[in-house]
Amino acid sequence: MIVRILVILACVVVFINGCNSLISQHFGTHKLRPYTMEAVQQTGIGDADFIEVSHALLPGDFVFKAAKSPTNPGVIIYPVLSREQLEAHERGEAVSPDIIAWTMDFPSQCVDAGNCIQAGPVALKGVVRNLPNDRQGQGQLRDKGYQVTDKAIYLEHGQEPTSWYWNLLMMLGAAAVAFSIEAYSHRQQRKRTAENR
Repeated sequence: MIVRILVILACVVVFINGCNSLISQHFGTHKLRPYTMEAVQQTGIGDADFIEVSHALLPGDFVFKAAKSPTNPGVIIYPVLSREQLEAHERGEAVSPDIIAWTMDFPSQCVDAGNCIQAGPVALKGVVRNLPNDRQGQGQLRDKGYQVTDKAIYLEHGQEPTSWYWNLLMMLGAAAVAFSIEAYSHRQQRKRTAENR
């Protein structure tokens, strides 16, 4: 009985998450929203979690955060700057990036070569997602002349929200499992009732 209730509750949670993501993808925070780097600096991005940023520049600096698991490639973390910030950084001034990008998609040999991130303009597009346990990365960026503040936006570059069909599949799958369990339970109950007559 308890297992059945727990499974049904899990199905309800999965169904709601899938429904929420499906709606958000077309009308809410998962819908792609374009910004300029200047707009990000002046007004932020609000509640958007899938963004595209133009006029963004990369200074070419990055830090590598190794993963604890050998199957995980680790993470490359790098600052994204406006033109004014890049010029200030080149003058040796400390700057506070408004966006800290990160990715797990990089060739492993680039870390030793020091060329994982190429300096210059970038077509920045990704999902706003915090990078967990990032104190080490913040310290390494600070050593390179960047002050990471609490206002910085963390962006997983190159990622997109879960596709709509996966969200729909989650909803349908959760509903199917919940209805199947309930139907099986009712059949068993009717069977026991018939046997007791």
